[in-house]
Amino acid sequence: MMVGQHYDEEVLAAFLGEPIDAVGRDRHLASCSLCKRTLQSIRGTTVLLKQRAVWDRRTLSTAPRPETLAFLRDVQQTMADEDAAAGNYVAQLLAGPRETWAAKLGEHPEWRTAGLVRKLIAATDRYNFDTPLDAVELTQIMAEIAEALPPFSGREALVADSWREHAFALVVVGSYDAATAAVGHAERAGGSVSEFSRARTMLMRSLVLRSKDDWAGAVSMARNAARDFLRYGDVAKYCSARMTEAVILYDSSQYRQAIAVYDELRAEYAQLPASTLAQARHNEGLCHREIGDFEKAEECFMQAIDLCDHLQMAVLRAKASWHLARVFMRRANHDAAILILNPLRLEFQELGLAHDLACVSIDLAESHLALNRPHEVRELCRLAIDYFRDAGLAYSTGAMTALAFLQESALLGRLTVKDIADVRVFVERLSERPELIYAKPFST
Repeated sequence: MMVGQHYDEEVLAAFLGEPIDAVGRDRHLASCSLCKRTLQSIRGTTVLLKQRAVWDRRTLSTAPRPETLAFLRDVQQTMADEDAAAGNYVAQLLAGPRETWAAKLGEHPEWRTAGLVRKLIAATDRYNFDTPLDAVELTQIMAEIAEALPPFSGREALVADSWREHAFALVVVGSYDAATAAVGHAERAGGSVSEFSRARTMLMRSLVLRSKDDWAGAVSMARNAARDFLRYGDVAKYCSARMTEAVILYDSSQYRQAIAVYDELRAEYAQLPASTLAQARHNEGLCHREIGDFEKAEECFMQAIDLCDHLQMAVLRAKASWHLARVFMRRANHDAAILILNPLRLEFQELGLAHDLACVSIDLAESHLALNRPHEVRELCRLAIDYFRDAGLAYSTGAMTALAFLQESALLGRLTVKDIADVRVFVERLSERPELIYAKPFST
């Protein structure tokens, strides 16, 4: 049978009796990389089980081999020395704005070590949730350094880790095509590393597929990654993969199914890092809001905001506050929504999140229109247009055209709630399709 858009393992096992080249005659397998990889895994397991050594019941010696211990100690010492030196390098590299980082590296080629890459990976999370544009630059640098490292044990895993981090940073800022390319680099680098590392890359691929609206493929990959993490006993990453599954279900309007995933994870919340719990509560709040359970949604967003305050997670706190404001809008409490949205517009501008800034501006327009304040709509549209004109973003023209339509309609006294809803749908698509052009509706 098919699971989503893919064959299940029972169907794939039936191909084991076919010659390898005969598999290419199946139209789905010929084009589906996920099913082909799963079939290869099943075939490899079958071949392995035919080996006599697998069934050898002789007791193996557990005594350590001196040469192996010496090798491992040498590797450990090398890594410790590199990491110690890299701590100073990172402090100097990140002391200034991101525009200076590449130039500093050019002046200090001795900084380009595996230790520096490891230290930068450790620093990435803080930038992803605080200054995402810095995270994009930081992860780009680490990926380039990792790619240029000479061969050593663990190099491929480090390269895969670097590209995976870069892909995530790109997803955060909405650069989905670049994120797709980065995941491809991670997959090629990680082809020979552990199943655990491949599961992490699979989860990242799931996030990218989500951005492309491939809901079935994204859910399938997230579930497979969760299964692999559980086999390794990594509860935190298992929860992260299940949360990704829930986000994809939310995106595909399967809100109650997503809530069911969060209900299953609730028993694991005590074991989660506070940052992961904040993300879970934020995402669960989105689901409750969409099914009209505003009280539960408000509770989730408030807890996420409180956790973000303690952790200084600026981006997630801003987004949780934004969605709390949208709960107030659903309850027709537009004054409360505006009190939250006004400072958020400036905050998203400072964070460099242009797409969110445009959406918040449109939400503000809706609330001001509901309160019969068209002059406020004109002014906030003007400010947003000025930002997009100065930022020079890929989708600036489309965003400015849509915002200018709102501004003009407000000026003429013709702005309606439907106009705002249409513009919001258009702007939400811009980060994925920056080539879109906004067509003004005909005047009546």
